[in-house]
Amino acid sequence: MKQLRFSFFLIFLVACNKPNQRPNEITKIEIATGGCFGACQLTAVVIDSSLLYRYYGGELPLALFPKPEQREKLVGYYSAKINRELWDSFNFKLEQINYKQLDTSYEKSVDDESLNVLIHYNNKVKHIKAQSTSLPDGVAKVFYYIIKSYKVVKPERTRDTFEIHRSMPDIRDVRFPPPPGN
Repeated sequence: MKQLRFSFFLIFLVACNKPNQRPNEITKIEIATGGCFGACQLTAVVIDSSLLYRYYGGELPLALFPKPEQREKLVGYYSAKINRELWDSFNFKLEQINYKQLDTSYEKSVDDESLNVLIHYNNKVKHIKAQSTSLPDGVAKVFYYIIKSYKVVKPERTRDTFEIHRSMPDIRDVRFPPPPGN
């Protein structure tokens, strides 16, 4: 009888020590930044619910007087495994800005950094195209928190490449009819 009580006690302890996993709807986050009329770096961040973190940083634009933050940017392909808490924080921040209700286009300006954001959830994809200064402040803070997360994650350089989700057809597959004969 004592062994049975001890067994139940152990099972109870193991069950109590099991960390609660946050129920996240989001399964994948993809953010790509484009160029601007300045020193904007092309970047892509892809993070999924398996905690795989991938980052791409394009070549830095030539700057005569590089700012200190430009010197700490990553160039090339990088990857890492992140912890559950960081993944949960990305989900929580996106939920706080009501990502499902966000507009799909914030493109009122033209000479600032462009963003392409894809949030995969419940077999759906929220696709947002934006210019950085056109985004509402809270939304911009969350997107840039994710974009600049490489500073916290500290991913390792890799030879592996990856693609960001394409919402447009590959233009190499587009065929045009020949011009009419004269």
